[in-house]
Amino acid sequence: MGTEQGKRTRPWRLVALGAIGWGLFTAVVLHIVSSRNPVYDTLSSYTVTDRGEGMLGASVLSLAIGSLAVLGALQVAGVPLSRTTRVLLALWALGLAAAAIFPASYPEAPDPVSGEIHLYACLVAFCSLPGAAISLLEPLRGRPERAALVKAIRLSAGAFALFALSFLFVRLSEAGIEPFRVISDAFPIGVMQRLLLLADVVLLGTLLWLATRLESAFDGRREFGRVAVQAGHAAGVHEHHVVVRGEVAGPLDQRGGHLAGVDRIEHHAFGAPEEP
Repeated sequence: MGTEQGKRTRPWRLVALGAIGWGLFTAVVLHIVSSRNPVYDTLSSYTVTDRGEGMLGASVLSLAIGSLAVLGALQVAGVPLSRTTRVLLALWALGLAAAAIFPASYPEAPDPVSGEIHLYACLVAFCSLPGAAISLLEPLRGRPERAALVKAIRLSAGAFALFALSFLFVRLSEAGIEPFRVISDAFPIGVMQRLLLLADVVLLGTLLWLATRLESAFDGRREFGRVAVQAGHAAGVHEHHVVVRGEVAGPLDQRGGHLAGVDRIEHHAFGAPEEP
């Protein structure tokens, strides 16, 4: 029975892990070959670089594809996804894709329109992923996996707060407010942005792990349901006398989170057995 578990999400998990892994690998190589300073230079600035041009866009697009695969894994695993969860995960992936297609504007390659699209696409993306994870907390109430998701959300939210502060300090220091120049040096925006990206990757990994866990639980309940019905047959219950009300419960029993194999089994006489 155990060998069957996880088969539905396996293709999605492989695509997600491959795409996200490739995106991270490409980003690491870009940091090695580029002469930019990863402490103070944002990732967006790597669109204008002496070596590795184009690698940032490829890395972010790969991450977007992996994120859509995570959404697919959650869907086929039977995780209770609301419309809000689906929309926010899609916005995260679309925001990444838009940020890759429309690079930031810099004096070396000025493009104000592209820069504005890039800025807001990044903002939508970084707000959407934690929001999607938060929308899953209520459906997961009572499940042990919920604690891991809460930790990943806190990590992502904390990293986002640090990045937002560092971004604000940089803007204020650029406006000529001297004290914020010192503060921005203490909270280098390059480091904060990379921490945020890593925290979001951890959150994506947690969502993928969640899909695997809940699919296994669902498969286990399906096996339990089959065993229960087979046991009923072995005890002499005729198949045409058994009605299984409803389908096997989904990944979560909406009435309290308890594992349920079959809603209930009732004896219902469609017709009395013929007398010999």
